[in-house]
Amino acid sequence: MIVGEVMSKKLITIKKSDSLKKAQDLMVEKSIRHLPVMDGTELLGIITESDIRSAFIIGKGSKTPSGKIIALNPSKMKVSDYMTRDPMVVVPETHIEDAALIIYKYKIGALPVIKRNKLVGIISIMDILGIFVDLMGIIHSSSRVDVVMDKNPKNFEKVSNIIHKENLNIISVGMAPHGAGGQKQVYFFRLDLCDTKNVVEKIENAGFKVISAIN
Repeated sequence: MIVGEVMSKKLITIKKSDSLKKAQDLMVEKSIRHLPVMDGTELLGIITESDIRSAFIIGKGSKTPSGKIIALNPSKMKVSDYMTRDPMVVVPETHIEDAALIIYKYKIGALPVIKRNKLVGIISIMDILGIFVDLMGIIHSSSRVDVVMDKNPKNFEKVSNIIHKENLNIISVGMAPHGAGGQKQVYFFRLDLCDTKNVVEKIENAGFKVISAIN
């Protein structure tokens, strides 16, 4: 999956000369936390909800990050003085995993998406979380079978085949270490909502240990 498939294309932007009050009002109105800062068609930076909060930590009459002296009046405080300049960006062809790694590594909330030097979208940490939730089937009615096995891929294939032969659909599979030594893992098979009794019995008859089953 690539960024271009999931990014928000309905862009809400702000100008560098606009006030923090306008930026804050836009964020509240549109229920967003990030605004790309534009000068015509050029992306200059990004301003976030956190940037605006931080702006008011500066004492009255203190210097702004750009060196200006300014009173704490959000109607007069300019976006250009508090935005992050030259933000990290991605292109529509960037893989979601790479975008997620950038967001995690640099502790940022969103990435502008650029194509041929033009802003075409934005992808946020909430967009990526939504993909994870969807892939894991968390918001869908589902069942789960947790099976302990060693790391031999053939065992995973055997259990998967047992599930498929019961005409059950695997929504997602999670993994976690099981026990000491690191030789075994527990595989969390999330399935379409079903009665798990028969498939659990067949998995155990095949020699695997089922530690939990949720209908």
